[in-house]
Amino acid sequence: MSKNQEYQDNIEQRCLVLVKNKINIKDCFGMSNQQYIELQKWLKDAKPNQNSNEFPDFIFKDGFIEHFAVTSSSEGRKGAKQKQESLILKRKSETTFLSNLDSSEVDTLVSKSFSRPFEQHTHLNIVNSIKKNWLKHIKSYEKKMPPSKHGIFLLDYIDFNIHTAISRENEPAEIFKSYRISADKDLLEWIHAFKEKIEYLILSNPFSIEVIRIDQILNIIESIPRVTYAPIIGMESHKFIGYKSKKRDI
Repeated sequence: MSKNQEYQDNIEQRCLVLVKNKINIKDCFGMSNQQYIELQKWLKDAKPNQNSNEFPDFIFKDGFIEHFAVTSSSEGRKGAKQKQESLILKRKSETTFLSNLDSSEVDTLVSKSFSRPFEQHTHLNIVNSIKKNWLKHIKSYEKKMPPSKHGIFLLDYIDFNIHTAISRENEPAEIFKSYRISADKDLLEWIHAFKEKIEYLILSNPFSIEVIRIDQILNIIESIPRVTYAPIIGMESHKFIGYKSKKRDI
């Protein structure tokens, strides 16, 4: 197995473990208590596909789970711009700091910070990311999978640079620290068209888990109130501290 494939497998496994540990019925939409219990069992029983580079990522009795990442950053051929620029900043920061440390005087504490503004994140970006990746994996499903009773798409929101404000009449707005797909009426209507192939979608990020039963979407969106999505404006930073000591004779 290549290092890239091993890295991807670890990401998929961590996401599944996060969902199993944090899933809560209050964040499940269009589901009965019995369906929630059933879903928990599927998540617990899911095992990695022995052919790790093929669809799907996980398999359980009569069903599957396919994991893919989505982003609210702009995307290019190599994926999310936010992730790419973060890796570039980290590498340049480490290289510059080590160079400064190497050229510093002995017994001198060296401290250096590097920062940059977050990439522009938008609601449109994450909607486009979900649709693009959803269609890509639907094609894989149609090519690779025999009919399955239970299909689950596990969406891994890899950044959390969108806040969601949900406003109900005569109530203060409820603010969430991340994108909430359960409040995105237009996108849910688009996803509803795939109800014959995919039974559940799960959106996972460090702040929340959301589970949508796809064949119930039309009932779910009836109660969706006014929603506002807003990007987080901030900085990414890396700080390094080092000390160059005098070499000792052996």
